[in-house]
Amino acid sequence: MSEKERITINDIARLAGVGKSTVSRYLNNGSISAKTRAKLDAVVKEYDYEPNRFAQSLKKTSSGMIGVVVPTFASFALTEMMRGMDDVNQGDFFLTINTYHDAKRQVEAVKQLAQQNVDGIVVMTGQITNEMTTVLQQVSVPVVVQGQPSRHFETVNVDNQHAGELLVPLIANVKPTDVLLLGVDPTSDYNVGQTRFNAIIQALDNNMQRLYTTFDRTETAEIMRNYLETHSSPKYIIAATDTIALGALAALQEQHIAVPANTKIVAFDNTPAAEIVTPGLSTVSFDYFALGQWLYRRLKDLSQAEPVLTDPLLRGELVRRSSW
Repeated sequence: MSEKERITINDIARLAGVGKSTVSRYLNNGSISAKTRAKLDAVVKEYDYEPNRFAQSLKKTSSGMIGVVVPTFASFALTEMMRGMDDVNQGDFFLTINTYHDAKRQVEAVKQLAQQNVDGIVVMTGQITNEMTTVLQQVSVPVVVQGQPSRHFETVNVDNQHAGELLVPLIANVKPTDVLLLGVDPTSDYNVGQTRFNAIIQALDNNMQRLYTTFDRTETAEIMRNYLETHSSPKYIIAATDTIALGALAALQEQHIAVPANTKIVAFDNTPAAEIVTPGLSTVSFDYFALGQWLYRRLKDLSQAEPVLTDPLLRGELVRRSSW
């Protein structure tokens, strides 16, 4: 057993002839006799033992810090949720890590937060991987997930299914082949990439065009430009987010395709840009500030072991502007 961490606390206790609790006090700089400390020092040195810091962090006392994992800082929704959390903050500090939409970074972020002795973790994410589920289940503090449904953790989300249903009346007399669904790959964000479109897909029998892009406006504009080189302009575009819609709008305007005369556009989120862009963007509005308040309150309810209601879904409302 020459490799670090090959031996366990139980092994150290056996080799040193002491109890497991004594080893635990030793590793946490607790009070033990000089003789016992010397024996444990010898065992640790001989086997080159290094404690598992992540595992150690799972047993902790209150720190007054809340860990928050976010996929990006460049998001109106996430900024509003953070403001909402702070609005109802009960004296905690938020330790926030940006993962750049990277699933592996997300897992490492949770591990880092666990080592920082946080009192709870909020995970704002487009996907909960099996690895992330495993890591979160190891964490002893309360966890709330935002962005995706979960069978394992408490969640707080907007009602994406209902949001899509709000758009169905807009397409009541529309030919399915005239509609372009413009969104992200559901494997990267199922709620935004699929759930928002479910009611529309059902209403139009899944016969519309579909184009995948990213959450980035500039990349969406480029993808839309490439699409228009080989396709005629769709009469209707339903975009998964305002940012995606704005990228599509930029590409259409470059080609002198008039909105809404030639192409109508509707989206989701109601960001500030949706109101000031020309033409004004029709969109489903969500109160992300209130969602942030719910996130924090749900987390505190869990930490205080109070009864928790069924997972809340915050409904949106359609805001009609001139793009549709």
